[in-house]
Amino acid sequence: MTKKIFVYGSLMEDLFNHEKYLKGKVISRKYARTKGELYHLTKCGYPAMIEGTDYICGELIEVCDYENTLKELDAMEHFFGEGNPNNEYNRKIIKVQLLDNGKEELANAYIYNAKDMLELKQNNPYIKNGDWRSFLEKKKLQIKALA
Repeated sequence: MTKKIFVYGSLMEDLFNHEKYLKGKVISRKYARTKGELYHLTKCGYPAMIEGTDYICGELIEVCDYENTLKELDAMEHFFGEGNPNNEYNRKIIKVQLLDNGKEELANAYIYNAKDMLELKQNNPYIKNGDWRSFLEKKKLQIKALA
């Protein structure tokens, strides 16, 4: 069983849920990517990763107190157990590729459990470059330009 977690949204370093759930717990952090599609959930203000063939950028982290940290992340991601239809995100083990050396590793990741895939794709911006942090930065620049 892997004890690594791939994060691609608000749990990345310096973002709001990292401060709340991971501050002081990260033992190692490596930049990585995985296959999928990434959307920005407009009504929620956070990203959703689904299966796909594009790349999603994120961080492969190892944490201390792994089991308790995973339980806290499960609660935050509204993951109630494997196969539970009420899950907002499903926790799955996926392959990620390290950006520094191309090596592949396995990690837990939270995959969005879309109830309506058509609604997800029509009503939320698709992040083609797979980088939610850069999406947020562009959004801030657009808001500043309008001010």
